[in-house]
Amino acid sequence: MTLREVETRLSRALARYERVLANVADGIYGLDASGRVEFVNPAAVRITGHSAEEQLGLDQHAVIHARRPDGSPYPREECPVWRALRTGRTVAADSEVFWRSDGTPVPVELIAVPTVEDGVVTGVVVSFRDLTDRLAAQRQAAELRRVTERAAAQRALSDRLQQALLTPPPEPDHLQVAVRYRPAAHEAQVGGDWYDAFLQPDGATMLVIGDVVGHDSDAAAAMGQLRGLLRALAYDNEEPPSATLSRTEHVARGLAVSTLATVVLARIERHPDVPVAGTRVLRWSNAGHLPPVLLAPDGTATLLETRPDLMLGIDPHAPRADHTVELEDGHTLLLVTDGLVERRGSDLDTGLAALREALRDLGGTPLEELCDTLLARMLPVDGADDVALVAVRTHPEDRPRPSEAGPNRLPPGIA
Repeated sequence: MTLREVETRLSRALARYERVLANVADGIYGLDASGRVEFVNPAAVRITGHSAEEQLGLDQHAVIHARRPDGSPYPREECPVWRALRTGRTVAADSEVFWRSDGTPVPVELIAVPTVEDGVVTGVVVSFRDLTDRLAAQRQAAELRRVTERAAAQRALSDRLQQALLTPPPEPDHLQVAVRYRPAAHEAQVGGDWYDAFLQPDGATMLVIGDVVGHDSDAAAAMGQLRGLLRALAYDNEEPPSATLSRTEHVARGLAVSTLATVVLARIERHPDVPVAGTRVLRWSNAGHLPPVLLAPDGTATLLETRPDLMLGIDPHAPRADHTVELEDGHTLLLVTDGLVERRGSDLDTGLAALREALRDLGGTPLEELCDTLLARMLPVDGADDVALVAVRTHPEDRPRPSEAGPNRLPPGIA
């Protein structure tokens, strides 16, 4: 091979390398043995804002690498580029700062590779990468992790609070009570749904379904306060549910329990002076909540729709009404929160119609199975809102309690 051919091949190889260096995303500097710029590629110009003409022949350290992020001088002997020149060893660093021509810092990672001829360091090639976007993404990811962890901790706290408050229901004679609570999807926020069921000293069964406005731990805390107030005020008196709701609202305002909530408070009682085999009566008051549903053994589902009164937390002096309906044997009363029937892009009437359709063949289904089947039909996957459900089945009293209803479960002191 002739000298001319060698020179031609070498020239072509150098042209290829120049094209590569001109198109890579990383900045490239070629420095001589004293650290002065001999070569600068377009990416280095773009990253630093200094033109190639401005940098050629200058001390690279003095031009873009002489200050720390706090503005203090960066000693040359600590500079990774200078260490590579001085030691003849490759030096990498991932927390360096170059300075743009407009005075703004550019975080970079770099690697400085010395060129050595006959054991003498003749220069160094510096390759560096702008870390601005990567560091911003890392900060965003860290913030997202913090938000996610806070949300998970808040959700766990709220769930523990709700589970502690949502106690097992009583099982009075010939009334079977089943309850369900399903939290929202994992990524959704916690709500303030709750249920309650307890016996009054005279044996009447009190039922509550409610939903505090809001989706956070504050809503769950307000739910706990409101549930406790309502339970205490309803326990030992025979006043109608509407009066108890009014007293609850007055007391909540007096104790600075500031929250908005929808509630149905219901009482299952007997007609006065009627024998044991007589018909039960459901008496209820509705503070802006979904109507109760009465399911007959043949699957006919009736919405106990009334003109709902104001939700709690708006006006403690607002008038409240009571409503009654007879509960015949074999019927099932259902109290639910709106997470069971409300869907994005669909109105409430559509959801209630879907609920009635889901119940049409469940009138004679054992109560626990009914609850599970209803949730599976209405919520095949976890929804965006919590769901609370209370179901009560009436059994005849002129025969033993059905085995499917399980044993009685009564509070101490109530026979």
